[in-house]
Amino acid sequence: MRLPVVSSTFAAALAVTFVASAQDRPNASPSHADHQAMHSTPHEMHAAGPTVSFSQLKATVDQLDRARAATEKYRDVGAARDDGYEAIGPYVIGMGYHYVRSRQPDRGFDIEHPPILLYQKDTTAAGGLQLVGVSYLFNAPAGPDGQPVGSPFPPALAKWHKHGNLCVMPDRSVETRLDDQECARRGGRFSAETQWMVHAWIWKDSPAGVFSPLNPSVW
Repeated sequence: MRLPVVSSTFAAALAVTFVASAQDRPNASPSHADHQAMHSTPHEMHAAGPTVSFSQLKATVDQLDRARAATEKYRDVGAARDDGYEAIGPYVIGMGYHYVRSRQPDRGFDIEHPPILLYQKDTTAAGGLQLVGVSYLFNAPAGPDGQPVGSPFPPALAKWHKHGNLCVMPDRSVETRLDDQECARRGGRFSAETQWMVHAWIWKDSPAGVFSPLNPSVW
């Protein structure tokens, strides 16, 4: 989320705008009329969509810092396998491999124990895979905004999603075009609808945002 960088960039943009304006009026200084105009300009007080408070931002940064510290060891995919994470499904551009910890006890939402790790192919990394992010699951009803009630992340920052009609095959590949009966006939495990899911790109920045569904920098 790199808030200090964003803030500095915004401040720099304001400074450049102010300097450019002053240069357009050489030897001019702000007049009483200028100040009066500034204070009389109407300001938009109502932001569109959900908003986020400073305390929510700080809490979210703290959560993601804890997640990074807890998953540091999984930068070596061998450590992830030792702890029960296994690859499920194909390699997907924008997401990489999903390593799912199927033997993880049900703790509910736990920022330090993500049920899914996300890896990108990288021949220079340990095991040929680079840890790029994590994914969390959350079980809750949908609110009026189509997002889970009581989300552990501010709705203005994180958009959760679900998947439906998934069949995890015995070889841990995933089929999405089978019904429950056909899935069972082939020895798979069928899920009509997953829990809420969200990605957090805490190990490789996403140009689309830390909680974006896809990370354009993952190839």
